[in-house]
Amino acid sequence: MSTNEGQIYRWLASAVKSGGSQRSVDSQEATLSRRGLLLRADRRARELAGLKLGAGDLIALSMGNVTEFLVLLLAVSKLGAIAAPVDPANGDHSLLGTCRRLPVKAVIRRPRGLDNAPLTYPEGYELTSRRKLSGSLLELDVLTPPAELGAPLPADAEFVFETAGADGTLRDVIRSGRQLAAIGEAMRSLLEIEAGTHIACAQPLTSPRFFDPALFGWLASEARLVIADTPSLHALLPSHPAYERLLVVDLLHNFQGAARSLKAAGQTRPLTAVIPQATVATTHATPLRQVFEVDPVQLLLLEEVGILGARTMRRGQRYRVAPGVELAAGDAYPGDGRELLCRPSEPVLTLPTTPTGEVGGPAEAGPEGEAGWIHSGYLGRFSTRGELSEIRGRSDRLVNLEGRRASLDAIEAALLDHRRITQAHARVDHDVDGNPHVSVTYVATGETPVDDLQEHVVAALPPYMVPRVLEREDDPAAIDAAI
Repeated sequence: MSTNEGQIYRWLASAVKSGGSQRSVDSQEATLSRRGLLLRADRRARELAGLKLGAGDLIALSMGNVTEFLVLLLAVSKLGAIAAPVDPANGDHSLLGTCRRLPVKAVIRRPRGLDNAPLTYPEGYELTSRRKLSGSLLELDVLTPPAELGAPLPADAEFVFETAGADGTLRDVIRSGRQLAAIGEAMRSLLEIEAGTHIACAQPLTSPRFFDPALFGWLASEARLVIADTPSLHALLPSHPAYERLLVVDLLHNFQGAARSLKAAGQTRPLTAVIPQATVATTHATPLRQVFEVDPVQLLLLEEVGILGARTMRRGQRYRVAPGVELAAGDAYPGDGRELLCRPSEPVLTLPTTPTGEVGGPAEAGPEGEAGWIHSGYLGRFSTRGELSEIRGRSDRLVNLEGRRASLDAIEAALLDHRRITQAHARVDHDVDGNPHVSVTYVATGETPVDDLQEHVVAALPPYMVPRVLEREDDPAAIDAAI
């Protein structure tokens, strides 16, 4: 093997040596073995290398849960380049934002619907070539980034994704091959993934919340991956009536809807619901257990670090800590427990650096003054023996919307950019099915049509952060009381 090959490619190449003929990936357009994936990835790697893309180059990938996304991840890893998955649901907003922050050398994207306009890159970028990848609809732009974006990323960098801070600041999390290996091993161990296991995910794999358990759990094991480019559990189940063990990674409200549908149809499928939402109470597990016949599993995940722990959602169950991670109790918050501090075995790198005291950044001091601890932002309850038993909420204003991290402060700031809004307070509400959405109460001057505000926030925010409810409040003191 080439010394440039990254951890993602090494995982697959090693699996092919031990059992390359077994079926490995099922998607809506193809079923492939590990050997088939490897052959496709090798061809794509040669195609990218022919365009002078190679080790250390940052390559942005914007597409949904399709087989070609996996092929390109592997091809980029084979070259020793750095993959930067970008959520296509945000249109070109996130993609161009990444280009403004980091020296992107190439962009590979899948046009969505009728939107097939060529990208116009930020000032300073030079378009070297533009073409379609052979045998696909994917568009490839090779770029020369502006010099002012700085030096290349660290030599051991393999993977980059953006994450929102509590104040709405976007930071890029840089993961090394060692970190990827640690996350994969943690997922394999905590979820007890073995040969015969099917891991299914219909949520966007560009989100670490789904990428870490689904992709790394699959790569680090002999499991089979089932993906769909639609946020529906039903898209995954019908094609797999028989399996030894099925792990489905999804949001709670999707499981609740699927459980009702399956129960009404008189079907029972023994699957394990893997819920990457640490603040969900164990009481929600009962109806899922009744239909799926298996206790759900809850993941505790910090995007800057990866997986911190997991627990079976039954009464009295404690979190099992991920290998290579330490957890400890930090400052107390009245009524909500203590903040959870974590210390991973591998250092965490974000660009720009996360300040001390912020979520994902260093703690001033850990237990007994020890260094290397990181604020998680989660508020937990601990047993008398120091075991983490429950996550009560968060200490900041970060929330999860459609599986993506969002800042309520950033939503309020976008509204306050409107010329007539003088105050805004954002909160998360839930509909009757448990689906979270943002509601905003605001104070405005003059006649301010709601349609005008909606156009403003749609232009300013990614789709998943756009408030569903906008309520005008004529008493500013009422908003101050709510904050």
